[in-house]
Amino acid sequence: MREDLLDNVRRQGQHLQRRLQERFANHHHVGDIRGRGLMIGVEMVEKDGSPARGMVDRLLYRAYHNGLLLLSCGVSTLRFMPPLSLTEAEVDESLVYFRQSLDEALAGEA
Repeated sequence: MREDLLDNVRRQGQHLQRRLQERFANHHHVGDIRGRGLMIGVEMVEKDGSPARGMVDRLLYRAYHNGLLLLSCGVSTLRFMPPLSLTEAEVDESLVYFRQSLDEALAGEA
């Protein structure tokens, strides 16, 4: 049982990081995507590369209202820490909510 759970953490963590890299690595407000297993951080930055604390606050608020629970970490990093039993479909669904929340947070920036 424990081995199955650890294997799932490895597989889903790799899947989540890969999908985040594919979809957000070139986004002008994403500085770095890093982590291990299912604890993954997405650093949010301003267009000039400085930490985007306000963006993190808006994203946390929008994500919560869209059904995605994220945590802040450090100055301007969002932390994904899903359950260890997370499925691939749930990873993909969470990225839909993350994209929606990012778009909404950016719309509130003006």
